[in-house]
Amino acid sequence: MKLLPSFDKFFGGLLSNPGDSLLAKVSPTGKQIVKISTEQVKRTIVRYPEKGTIVETIVHKVKK
Repeated sequence: MKLLPSFDKFFGGLLSNPGDSLLAKVSPTGKQIVKISTEQVKRTIVRYPEKGTIVETIVHKVKK
């Protein structure tokens, strides 16, 4: 069974470099949180169940 090739296809190469990370969790208050971090971008998506709103924050890293 080849887990990693199908994992890579599922995320479309999103996690392609060493150090890239993906975190998904549900907080004790019920918020659904997804964090993606790569060399170029940090993205956080939070869904607040009580209001049904979704807040997305995107930070682009600028190379010097």
